[in-house]
Amino acid sequence: MVVRDFNPWRLADDDSIFRGFFSILADAIGASLSTTLEQATAGAKWWTRHLRWVTKPLGLLSKTAETADGLLARLGEIAQKGDSVRLEQLRDRIVALLNGTKTRVIILIDDLDRLDKQETHTLFRLIKACADFPNVCYVLAFDDTVVSKAIGERYGGGDEPAGRSFLEKIIQVPLQLPAAAREDLRSLCFARVDRALVAAGIELTENQVGEFFASFDRRASIRLTTPRAANRFGNGLMFALPSLVGETNPVDHLLVEALRAFFPEVYEVVRDNHADFSGVEGNVPGNGSQTPRGVQLLEPVLKTMPQDHADAVKALIIDLFPRLSGAYGHSGYGSDWLSSWSDGQRICAPEYCPRYFAYSVPHDDVPDSEVTAILDVARGGDGASLDGRLVSQLHGPKAGRLIEKLRAVEKTVNPIAAETLAVALSKTGKTIPNPHAFFAVAEPPTQAAILISNLLKRISHPASRVAAGRRVLEAAEPLWFGAECLRWMHVIDEPEKDASNTFTSEETAELRFALVDRIKSRAADGAPLFDPDVPQEVALLFEWWRAEGREPVQDHLVRVFTTDPEQITKFLLSQASTLWGSGSATPELGDLGAEQLKNIDLVIDVSLLADLVRSHCAGNFEKSEWHSDRDRPPEERLAEQFMYVFNKRKKDKAASDSDDHVEVAVSEAESGPDVVDPKP
Repeated sequence: MVVRDFNPWRLADDDSIFRGFFSILADAIGASLSTTLEQATAGAKWWTRHLRWVTKPLGLLSKTAETADGLLARLGEIAQKGDSVRLEQLRDRIVALLNGTKTRVIILIDDLDRLDKQETHTLFRLIKACADFPNVCYVLAFDDTVVSKAIGERYGGGDEPAGRSFLEKIIQVPLQLPAAAREDLRSLCFARVDRALVAAGIELTENQVGEFFASFDRRASIRLTTPRAANRFGNGLMFALPSLVGETNPVDHLLVEALRAFFPEVYEVVRDNHADFSGVEGNVPGNGSQTPRGVQLLEPVLKTMPQDHADAVKALIIDLFPRLSGAYGHSGYGSDWLSSWSDGQRICAPEYCPRYFAYSVPHDDVPDSEVTAILDVARGGDGASLDGRLVSQLHGPKAGRLIEKLRAVEKTVNPIAAETLAVALSKTGKTIPNPHAFFAVAEPPTQAAILISNLLKRISHPASRVAAGRRVLEAAEPLWFGAECLRWMHVIDEPEKDASNTFTSEETAELRFALVDRIKSRAADGAPLFDPDVPQEVALLFEWWRAEGREPVQDHLVRVFTTDPEQITKFLLSQASTLWGSGSATPELGDLGAEQLKNIDLVIDVSLLADLVRSHCAGNFEKSEWHSDRDRPPEERLAEQFMYVFNKRKKDKAASDSDDHVEVAVSEAESGPDVVDPKP
């Protein structure tokens, strides 16, 4: 006895299906359907295809090629003449071969219900035409309802009963397979899950195993009705799990793949609108009773299901996305849950949710495995290797994500790793994106500086911590990033809140000199220490002022302005405020007012700067007025604003000094007649 599978899906048309079937029968009994002539023509075809590339170049060298060309032409004629054999001839040959053998052949044909209608018609026509072949029997596996509907459209009354009537004439022994026992299906399904986990190298904890089994059994398993469903789920896991090992929560990943396998119509809604399912509901005034959009999107799909299936979907959705639990009658979840969901790599965490549907880490995200690798390298103290890993990630949107992920673990980093990582991060300021932003503290440079300060906190010994802080400031690039790091090393002067600081005020003053030495070195090279395009750059002047007072900073600025008067205007531009229009993502250059003048006076005497502005800048300074005309060149507008505020301040100060003089004189006059009244 010989058993052969026949797979009609691999064959393109009716003729191919018949020829393929006859070939399988011949192979089963060890015979050939081709005659000697047909084998010769097949050989002729091969030679004509493969020798043409030889004869063409030979023709350039020898007449022998002409003979070879003639031979090939003759072979082509033979091939054409014996190119096809009629199906009737093949049928007769296979019958003769089967009659001449005692071998019994069993042909297995599975999944007929997965063929399209035309292929189904062809296959049953084949079986009907070959049902009387000697020593051959057929085992067909299919969903009789699906096949009956497909056959019925072609035969009889054109409906399912007509199709069943047709099948009864062909199928001699119909066997209805019993429904698989629920426990057997569960065992098969869990075996497939276990196989996928092992293949991906994932080992669940005891709690995770219980969490998955409980959620799967009460939710997704309602549609686990056939072995095929279990296999489909297992195959999906074999594909999905390996690509995201360590990047997602394994229980959530199993459950979302169960949603895809058993409730594909629901999965599509969630996949295409995952932002409406992850996270928590925003606190929008007046919208407290509004149904979450995720619930609205699911409602049409749930209405098409039996109630028990819809209830199972709701329960599974709540397990995966607690954001919607309140809408389904359960307790709600506030934003305080987001950090724990993110720590657990849950699908309900907005930053992790896209991974579950993309089967990869999005291009603008950083793999958790990379964060682990960075911490491992830092723990080993290999600063050079760490520099390379950081630079490869700290660009574009990835920079913010890496810093965010490192900040999530900053309180648990090993002290040795903390120092190595802090110093390495300080060197990466040029790489980190530095956008103009209304809330600059949330942007990558400031977040990186806060991260560095908090990493240094992990060093318990004060002297070692100060030494590490000095290393950070000596290594920081660009220089303004060092000033940004120093800014967050001591953030508050209230003694009762000193725990918020990484360094004491005395330690911070000591560290400042390490940075100021670099600032002075750069100033000696003639660098201006301010840049209108980099708001943080001007902090270098003020850190120098804090360390040594105004005089050396002023001397430096006067040298810069005298050498290159255009720098005066750039300095004013760097001091101007920044305006943000309503709903605008782009900042606008603001104005120079009294507050800006006060800050400028810390680093250079505004009277001295006023003389420089009059000498080198364009504008009406005789009768300067303060205006915000955005149509004028900003250089002229800011210069006139500066002079107006300066003159007003000078006038107000003079008036104030005069009032003080009058008050003193009056006080003295009251004490005796010898005091002369002051002049107005």
